[in-house]
Amino acid sequence: MCIRDSPTFVPAGSTFSVSGTHKQVAVNCDGCLVNVSGVSNTVEITGNCDTLTVSGVENTVHLETARKIGVSGFDNKVTYYSGEPEVSKSGNNNTVEQG
Repeated sequence: MCIRDSPTFVPAGSTFSVSGTHKQVAVNCDGCLVNVSGVSNTVEITGNCDTLTVSGVENTVHLETARKIGVSGFDNKVTYYSGEPEVSKSGNNNTVEQG
């Protein structure tokens, strides 16, 4: 996956939210919180995310690493690439996996 826009930098302690439908967003996280909701959004997160929360339907998130990942809703997919996050899932057919 390659999102062409420059990533939005989100500093430690800040919260960044993505909502709506069919958005493609790149985020550079430095200990921040990221909330993803809505339908069919694609989010790419580089850096160290403190907490990622995903809800809604058919959202896809790729992230470098996070301390906590929470997923609810339906058919959401989260792929993280390093670390051992604390994961909580509810809803139906949501996946959180290391890539």
